[in-house]
Amino acid sequence: MPRLTPEQTRAILADPNFTKLAGGRARLRWVLSAVTLVMFFGFIALVASARSLLGASVPGSVIPVGLLLAFSIIVLVVVLTGVYVQRSNSQFDELARRLNREFAR
Repeated sequence: MPRLTPEQTRAILADPNFTKLAGGRARLRWVLSAVTLVMFFGFIALVASARSLLGASVPGSVIPVGLLLAFSIIVLVVVLTGVYVQRSNSQFDELARRLNREFAR
């Protein structure tokens, strides 16, 4: 890849598509990271404070509530990853292609 001149770099950074791409990716990353951290730390807080609740069985089953919650968190993290990939493929990749076409001269 050829090295960019300072003028080309300034033009890319000033482009509205680049601003939209960078801002959108950053917002999505922060939101998904916050959701994931709240889930994980919430689960850890439950383990620390409500150990007997997590050890109790789900009504009509022998599965403990804590195990069900842990599996639910794993599934939700996979779903959040899917949300990021879908949004990236549908929106962010198109913006990146536009920028590449415009500045690849």
